[in-house]
Amino acid sequence: MPDQPHTATASERSRLTAFGDHLITLHDELRRDIAALREEASRLSADGDIPDPLLLPERLHSHCLSFCEALDAHHTTEDRSVFPFLAQEHPELSEVLDRLTSDHRIMASLLADLRKAAATPSAPDFPTDLERLSVELITHLDREEHYLVPVLNSLTHFPGH
Repeated sequence: MPDQPHTATASERSRLTAFGDHLITLHDELRRDIAALREEASRLSADGDIPDPLLLPERLHSHCLSFCEALDAHHTTEDRSVFPFLAQEHPELSEVLDRLTSDHRIMASLLADLRKAAATPSAPDFPTDLERLSVELITHLDREEHYLVPVLNSLTHFPGH
């Protein structure tokens, strides 16, 4: 018997309703993390004792790599499970999902640039790369929340349940 979507019970419906809210919580964590990275980077470039080109302290380098991994994992989950499920259940979202997937590809390239900048002994491009990623990320998160949270909070079933 093929996997049939399972209609949610009252308690499952409560959990499902929180799915969109959970996405906002995850996004808020990403917003806080990138803001903290930007703050750390701005303090470095404002400090007259930092040699040119900019050298990243280990804590900033580690924070950057952790953030990049978390963002990459978040987007991978969306691309592999959330977006395909929503595309099947809500075909009217196809243009939005295509745009969000495109955003993920753009950010993957920006993440690669940021990781490369953070990994070099001198990191003159790090602040610029971080700013480019930040602008793209915030725009993407806002777009995703605007279009997807109402749909996610109205779900009555999960795939495979």
